[in-house]
Amino acid sequence: MIIKIMSARFKLYFCVSTFFILHSSFLLAQTPQWWITREALDQNLAAKDYAPINQGQLKWLATNAFCEMEEYFGAGSNVAAAVNAFSPSNNYFPVNIGQVKYLAVPFYDRLYEFGLTNTMPPGMPGHYPWDGRPETNDYAMVNIGQVKYVFSFDSAKDSDGDGLADWEEVAHGYDPYDPDMDDDGLGDGWEVAHGTDPLDGNDYNQADRTSEAAEARQRIIQHWLLFYGSAPSFTNSPGSPADLIDLRNALNTLSEKFYNVE
Repeated sequence: MIIKIMSARFKLYFCVSTFFILHSSFLLAQTPQWWITREALDQNLAAKDYAPINQGQLKWLATNAFCEMEEYFGAGSNVAAAVNAFSPSNNYFPVNIGQVKYLAVPFYDRLYEFGLTNTMPPGMPGHYPWDGRPETNDYAMVNIGQVKYVFSFDSAKDSDGDGLADWEEVAHGYDPYDPDMDDDGLGDGWEVAHGTDPLDGNDYNQADRTSEAAEARQRIIQHWLLFYGSAPSFTNSPGSPADLIDLRNALNTLSEKFYNVE
């Protein structure tokens, strides 16, 4: 049974912080959304990243990281075993660097298994988020900011904004940085949702493309009316290449309304 430390006293302080494990330079930690949605950190408390972390706080954050990973692509047996081994006791005991590294390894091994290096913390100095030098200080105490950096990977990250999480793209052989790999005008996430192949630019249904273009057209017309008081004129066949160019040009014109340099 997974031990979840539910008491608020074990939640971590929220902050975008710097981090080091051994003697590496300070690194800016990203803020994955799951920290907030899973209430892994308490945003109502003042940031205390240099305060020592205790075992209850470490177990709380690791358990939420496990749940996040499990929801999307499965945390794997090694991560599950590590979290299931948590004891409900000793929650106020201090934590040292060696303990954090031991716990973090199966999480990162699972990310590497899926090729999700782009979801890991930025600026990692090695294969894991510590610098990997032969000399270590594993018995040194750890602070909250250090542990936050280790657990700042983002399992739900969607780098290209196409509606497919990076792990989904990697699992299917897609490019997590290209929202339309076959350049057919249909986003990869849209294609997966509608049963077409993001790698085949010739398998789309013209009705599907027309439907997507029609939806985009209606949104553009609504905003055009708001700013100009009249609707734009689209004269080309809906869903045709020329029509898509018209839509793009109209959208670019609207974009200028949202970015006005005095």
